[in-house]
Amino acid sequence: MDRIAPGLFVGSAESAADASRQQTVGISTVCALTHDPPTGGYPDAVSVVHVPMMDGPRNDPEAFRQAVDAVVAARDADETVLVHCSRGGSRSPAVAAAALAVRRGCPVEAALAEVRASRPEADPHPVLVDRAEAAVHALG
Repeated sequence: MDRIAPGLFVGSAESAADASRQQTVGISTVCALTHDPPTGGYPDAVSVVHVPMMDGPRNDPEAFRQAVDAVVAARDADETVLVHCSRGGSRSPAVAAAALAVRRGCPVEAALAEVRASRPEADPHPVLVDRAEAAVHALG
């Protein structure tokens, strides 16, 4: 799990089940982009927003927008958010970048560069970068 910006973290399914680490950094909301919960489940202390998404071309644009909207709303409510997918490399970085871009009014590429600076393994599928652009346009 990596801190992307104040109150915004990106991680894997494994980090989504790590109650101790989440408590240490103050995670209050988890935006889950996987179809199944992580092994061991989510910590009791967090609120979970479940928006299952596929990676790549089969990704549903509406689900992507829903996830971005959920992250933006949680951050607007001053929640500390962990966005996670299976390994934290494609879906969650793309959603986090789109949420950053919406909140800051900046281009998706600038937000994605910030995500990559904190999480070098972030490599969203090009379709998800397109979804991020569309979500920012729709929500921004």
